[in-house]
Amino acid sequence: MLEKVVLGRALFKPPFKVSSALENEARFVYVVNGRSQLFFPNGQMDLKTGDGFIMKCENFVNQWLENNDGSSNEVIIVHFYPEVLNYVYDEKLPGIFLSKNQNQADPVEIIPKSNMLKNFVVSLRNYLNNSSFMSPELLKLKVRELIHVLLTSDESGKIKALLSSLFKTNEYEFKEIIHSHLFDDLSISDLAFFAGMSLSSFKRKFKTVFGTSPSRYIKSKRLEKAKDLLEKTDVRISDIAYDTGFNDIGHFSKSFASAYHFSPSEYRKKHLS
Repeated sequence: MLEKVVLGRALFKPPFKVSSALENEARFVYVVNGRSQLFFPNGQMDLKTGDGFIMKCENFVNQWLENNDGSSNEVIIVHFYPEVLNYVYDEKLPGIFLSKNQNQADPVEIIPKSNMLKNFVVSLRNYLNNSSFMSPELLKLKVRELIHVLLTSDESGKIKALLSSLFKTNEYEFKEIIHSHLFDDLSISDLAFFAGMSLSSFKRKFKTVFGTSPSRYIKSKRLEKAKDLLEKTDVRISDIAYDTGFNDIGHFSKSFASAYHFSPSEYRKKHLS
């Protein structure tokens, strides 16, 4: 008897932040309503209502943003585990799950929108609303249908590459993780989570690699980028602050003045003159 939860639906009120360490697990997620920023060790992806995506074994931080209309979020999730796929295919896995992908697949892929995907989600949502109709055989059919939709939608080959390494975690350089998120709204704990380290171990490793603390290094890089944008663009100062990872304009202005002895507006005027 299958003991894993395979199909599910989540309803929640944003803003909401969740960290997921997918070990020997992958997921298909469809955003029925909501928008979020999905972060992973070497990048970030913006998601919105109507997006479907698949996540392989990896560490993820999902920051669900408040909806403009104040509505709640709804997502549909299909959990993949090795034993689940073996169960679904009666121990006769399709070749896609047995192939040896030599290249490192991206940790997450957006599924191209199609009527097939839309119809699958509508039918699955109906079954989730009437769970008494969901039998073991029907569960097998729905998971097989989803895999068929994923492969049929895959024009680039990226989804196929992801499926072939579904339960294999990628490897990342320490510097790659840090430089991928210099300007993102992430905490030091989030970066440690991506690196698979405790906070104290992460800080020691960071000091060894960069010669300073995480907060000082990241702040200096953000201010350097802000200075460059002030010199080379006419982007609003408030937008520059947000684009370089500062959520508070006052804090940004104070930090900039401390580093460069001029406020952002004064620095821009000085540079233009």
